[in-house]
Parts: sequence; structure tokens; C-alpha cells
Amino acid sequence: MGAGAGRPTVATLESVLDDAVADGALVAFGGGELRRKPVAAARALAGLGRRDLRIVTLLGSAEVELLLGSGCVAEVHSAGVALAGLALRWREARQSGSPRAVEWSEGSLAVSLQAAALGLDSFLWRGGIGTDLPAVNPWLKETADPHTGAPVIAVRALVPDVAVIHAHGVDEDGNVYIDGDLVADALLARAARRVIVTYERLVASDPERAAISRLFVDDVVEAPGGAAPTSCLPLYDVDHEGLAAL
Repeated sequence: MGAGAGRPTVATLESVLDDAVADGALVAFGGGELRRKPVAAARALAGLGRRDLRIVTLLGSAEVELLLGSGCVAEVHSAGVALAGLALRWREARQSGSPRAVEWSEGSLAVSLQAAALGLDSFLWRGGIGTDLPAVNPWLKETADPHTGAPVIAVRALVPDVAVIHAHGVDEDGNVYIDGDLVADALLARAARRVIVTYERLVASDPERAAISRLFVDDVVEAPGGAAPTSCLPLYDVDHEGLAAL
């Protein structure tokens, strides 16, 4: 859904996020677990004093803990949040019921983003049948397939107002390069209304190797070390002391 305006820019991360993210926005964060989390962007949002954000992250970690600690969050959509062990603020939120947590499986959240990427209101999915997920997640409704009558789950589309992704590199045209597991980042880039990519360094253009086309990217901002204290291998590994200091 991006407008394809993702050429490298001299704008600061704070100025881009200030323009893109309003209070109450649905903001998706890329990466997974302790890999390539857009932590610099989360810090910038906290510094801007945003409030009542609704967070989407397939498998969250440092970015969720940081934003919870800054009082920025009203709701979290995720299949799980952890650091190198327990994420203490996330555990407190789950125990107290505030901020609100919407529980997803990895598969159902990916299907929801796929529906958004295709411009659909919902997507029929066989996974999750016979589980408690539809009972705890209002975005999932068990129904019958209109063709076969078989039980399926209608997964409502999650359309992020903004998706923030951290990448290894961006070329001069704004194409995005990621080494290793994409997690759900390619889906996020297609599902969100606006896509912001922070990146480690400018790289040579090789569109056949690009993980995300510039056509799906609105803003790119250089942010070396922007995933720390999570990893961005092979450039740097998880900083466990940094995680403990969140």
C-alpha cells in the first residue's frame, strides 16, 4: 500500500515519525523476537510522547517493552512478547489487563496481514479450528465455508496505519535489502498505509536481490545500530546488557 516514495532521505527519524504517527495509531513493528526489531524507531516514538498507540508485532521483544515502559501503549496485537527470558512489563500488562492484549497465533496474525495486503475485509483460514483463539480474539470468527460448508475461521484484516521495518540496507532507489529471515516484513510492507524503513547502510542496487521493492516503501531513514539491543546479523548480535537496561 506504500506510495513508492522511498528514496533515501536526510530527514531525521523523529521528524518522519512525528509526521506519520498520531496518538492512537495502529503501528506495526517488523522483525521477530530478538532479530531486527526497529528499536530506534520505538525510542523515537517514546521521545515524541505518543499515547494510546495500538501495536502490532508478530513476535515482539524490546520495542514492546520500551513502549510499555514509556506509557505509549493502549493495545498490543501479538503472538508473543519475550526478551532473553521473561519480558517483565509485558507480563505485568497481561496480569493486570492493561494495556489490552489481543492474542493471536503466528499463523492467524500473518493471515490477517495477508487480508490487508490484498485489500480484503477478511480471509478464510482453516488453522485455529477447535482452539480457544476465536473466543479471546474478536478479529477471529468461526464460520462455514460458503462453498463446502466446512468449518473455517474468518480472519478480519489488520490494516496498520504505519509499519516500521529495520533492514540491513537500502539502495539509492529505495529498494530494501534484508539478510536472512524476513519474518512478516514483506507482508507488513504490503498491508500498511504508510511504510517506514530504517536501515544500517546504503548498498549497491541489485533489484533481483531486494527483499522489499521501493514501490511499497514511503520513507527510508539511515539508522546504524537501529535494531540494538536486538540483533542485526551479521552486523551485530543481541546485546544482553542492553536488553536488561530497557
